[in-house]
Amino acid sequence: MRDPARPYRLGCEHIGEQLRGPQIGHKMIRDLYAFPRRSQKQKPNRADFSDRAWEDQAWRYRDDDHAQHSDAYLLVQRDKALRNFDLSMRYFESLDQAEFESALEHVLAKGRTFKPVESLPAWDDVEGAYVMVFDDYKQFYIGQSNNVRKRIKQHWVGSKPFDRLINGDVYNSIFPVDELRALDTTRIYAARSTNPYAPEERAEKAADQRFCLNRMTGGEATPLTLMLTHSRTHGVASAPLSFEEYQRERDGLANTIAQTPPSHRSTLIAELAGMDMTIYSVTPETGAPFMWSRRDGIAGAVTRGELSVEEFTSFLGMMGEKVIWPKN
Repeated sequence: MRDPARPYRLGCEHIGEQLRGPQIGHKMIRDLYAFPRRSQKQKPNRADFSDRAWEDQAWRYRDDDHAQHSDAYLLVQRDKALRNFDLSMRYFESLDQAEFESALEHVLAKGRTFKPVESLPAWDDVEGAYVMVFDDYKQFYIGQSNNVRKRIKQHWVGSKPFDRLINGDVYNSIFPVDELRALDTTRIYAARSTNPYAPEERAEKAADQRFCLNRMTGGEATPLTLMLTHSRTHGVASAPLSFEEYQRERDGLANTIAQTPPSHRSTLIAELAGMDMTIYSVTPETGAPFMWSRRDGIAGAVTRGELSVEEFTSFLGMMGEKVIWPKN
């Protein structure tokens, strides 16, 4: 949905393409990011879940068939996506321009035959690999297609499914390339190939992951490569927290929310919004370190039904977020 306060940009030309004036605009902005949708990328198959697992997922849906996302899920998922958005933008700003250019040149050299794209229509029905460059964010994306022009235009006008905006968790999910728009793409390089997976795979393997938006490994998809996803730390400034301290903080917060009586719930929400939201790095006795903040604990209370949709909506408003809902 278009923001009424945002000027409606008419069509313009970019890399040889005449752009129309879509509601999502030609530049990515936070106000139009993570618009909630009740539909999902793929409906879960009941036969693939045990009774316990199916019940554990029930909070995400407003129907027994798990076809439509619930209000609680829309709020929690959008909050995660916007927090990841903010972490990503700060991360992009922290990157060094010279190092970015060097990393891009290395990728193009490894791809061997990448050339600058001066006019995208010239790549209509052309099979090959491509590199989209987003100079404002010091990022690039490597892809392949049997029609380079069509695929790049799909990136420009498409959007990541709402339930796929986060790949991993808030702190390590790579920003989705399909949320960047046409004018965010400042340069394109492409290489003709009857086996486009090959240059894509070479280039992706050579990529410095600090500057690459690919969530998946390059090359032809196999069951193994589909499991090999990328993540990044975003250079998040975090405070150390022992696992025992984390457990005390997490459980204390959960108990406070669950045990506050109805007569004090409005005061509770104000107290939650006023809490220290420091991001902590937690090191368990076994397993990999992870990040956590009290905001994660508050969202967790929503998934358990200990904090209502109305209460979490109030909390988000106090945190400065504008809550929006789909029309249905």
